[in-house]
Amino acid sequence: MSEETITEDPTPVLDRPAPGPAGAAVDPGVDADGLLDLSAHTRSRRAVAAAFTAQGVERVRERCRRMLAELVDELLQDGPPADLTEAVLSPFPSAVICELMGVPPADRQGMHAWTRLILSSSHGAEAGEKARREMGAYFSDLIGLREGSTGEDVAALLGAAVGREEVTLDEAVSLAVLLRIGGEAVTDQSVRLFYVLLTRPDLAERLRAEPETRPRAVDELLRRLPHRDADDFPEPGTSYLGCGTNPHVSFGLGPHHWPGGLPARMVSELLVEALLDGVPGLRLSVPADELPLRAGTRPRGPESLPVTW
Repeated sequence: MSEETITEDPTPVLDRPAPGPAGAAVDPGVDADGLLDLSAHTRSRRAVAAAFTAQGVERVRERCRRMLAELVDELLQDGPPADLTEAVLSPFPSAVICELMGVPPADRQGMHAWTRLILSSSHGAEAGEKARREMGAYFSDLIGLREGSTGEDVAALLGAAVGREEVTLDEAVSLAVLLRIGGEAVTDQSVRLFYVLLTRPDLAERLRAEPETRPRAVDELLRRLPHRDADDFPEPGTSYLGCGTNPHVSFGLGPHHWPGGLPARMVSELLVEALLDGVPGLRLSVPADELPLRAGTRPRGPESLPVTW
């Protein structure tokens, strides 16, 4: 299949059989912690670094804004009440990560389903491992089709690196699986971010009235969602929208940190813009203490965000 077919009119890889005989798909080859050998990990990450730079993220921003506008339009057309998680906060971040990775639109629902099975303990370890193998086979096929590519998405960059023999196909597949699984944290962060905004109407109203504060607010909200860094933030239960430096570690530290900090911030910025400006009066339709927590997944967050407007 040609590069043009993949990038301009992509055929869903899920519609094609996995490479090799049944059960012979490429194993992502991660250790018990889900990590590549450090040397292989470093080589693979170097190959995809361009996709996660400011320029790489800006490359997809307008497409992502259009995708989000469609979701918000559907939300408004369906009318309240609605589950904000199901309607917007789950599908949008997943679509953004797939866009960055070069996963065709028709394959994204299946990719999201695999990721949830891998992360969920409620379906059992066997289901998670099966989903991981199937995702590995998928990326083996997709990356293999992109060898020699000049594209800018993750699959294209990994395919080009495999073609140049800078990384092996197994190493490329391992990183792709880890990046996709790690990217699911953006979905959970989006849900928890809007949980904060919906339970802090004063904060949401300030962001509506003062859009210039949004980038700083998003950074601070992302800081406080996964962490309580008491040494750097003396009152971690409060969002300090006017404070100076913000040395948070929302996306990890060291060689194995997830490199999607800039995409995650873009997702949050676009969501805040689209939902606060586009859905006036957006608010929870049930008391906050009645929101169920998602069971059997990591990280945990609200199972749903029932809203009205």
